[in-house]
Amino acid sequence: MLRKATLVLFFTVFFPGTRPDYPDQRETMDNIANKTNEHWAIHTWWSCILILKMNSLTWLTGRVRLARRVIHSEEDRVWFENSDVTLSSTGDGHVDLDRIRSMHRYDLATVLPYLLITPIWLITSPSIVAVRTILPCFTIINLSHTLLYTKPTIDIKRRYCMTILSLMQFCILFYMSVVSTLYYAF
Repeated sequence: MLRKATLVLFFTVFFPGTRPDYPDQRETMDNIANKTNEHWAIHTWWSCILILKMNSLTWLTGRVRLARRVIHSEEDRVWFENSDVTLSSTGDGHVDLDRIRSMHRYDLATVLPYLLITPIWLITSPSIVAVRTILPCFTIINLSHTLLYTKPTIDIKRRYCMTILSLMQFCILFYMSVVSTLYYAF
């Protein structure tokens, strides 16, 4: 009896409108569980792509530091034979490093909130069409922004494209935040 009451409470809280004690609704609960699993699978896939992109930028930072011979601490001098190394304690020191660090800062401003907000949004049971549209769009927009930013010279057209892409990402984050807030507020 306790097990049945626990199941009823669980499904009432997490899957409103369904109850496990009615046989005709068991199929509905199975469909909801499959949809939920698909939501999380889509989220996991696209989140892993974003995390791999962030890790590749970390690797790229190290490669650029070695190629441009720019270090940010005295202890790093042991990795170079000559003393013609640029020491920059702030982490800057070369235009290429500044650009990669800007990409990292942009990822911290967009990807980390995405990774925090998306699970909360997925618990609100959005439609599968919304999940299949929003999550890949955010990742593709983020990758496009990074690719546009990697070019050393940024002309006015590229700057407009980057601004539009940033605005689209922030709109997606805003939408997920508002939907989650309204879902839990009412």
